[in-house]
Amino acid sequence: MEGNIVRVPQKHFIGISFSGTFPMLLEEMPKQWAHFLTRQKEIPLVVDADVRYDISDENRTYKMHTEYIAVEVERFETIPEKMVALTIPARTYAQFTHTGPMSEVQHTYTRLFQWLEEQRIQVDWNTLRMERYDARYIPSHHEAARQENSYEIYIPLAQAELDQTD
Repeated sequence: MEGNIVRVPQKHFIGISFSGTFPMLLEEMPKQWAHFLTRQKEIPLVVDADVRYDISDENRTYKMHTEYIAVEVERFETIPEKMVALTIPARTYAQFTHTGPMSEVQHTYTRLFQWLEEQRIQVDWNTLRMERYDARYIPSHHEAARQENSYEIYIPLAQAELDQTD
């Protein structure tokens, strides 16, 4: 597995959030995706309605995760009830593609972190990680076991890596 180093511009998002332990996420995230898909049409100024993000904030000290299921918006004008808005500043990421059944995602993450280590690329563990979903795979819509499922994973890089790409 190889990654690409990419610069992602600042992005604004509106969506829903869920916090819990990793085992809780495994159980709750499919429900959260289904809920988001029923409410997505409420979000104004969407950049591309066919592209959705799962943005992860992992608190490694307390082993808690907050996940944001969202779409990119042009700007914040109106935030629907019980939704959240967040802005992610421009930064550099290592970009990878997961292809295959969702049961193999953990293997993809293991391989991508091995690749980063082999390349001596430092991860910024204190910054939000993103997964970008398009028509190739829509959680809770497509079957998780499909071989053709595919989506992008963005791992934030440490400041030293940022300086090298600017």
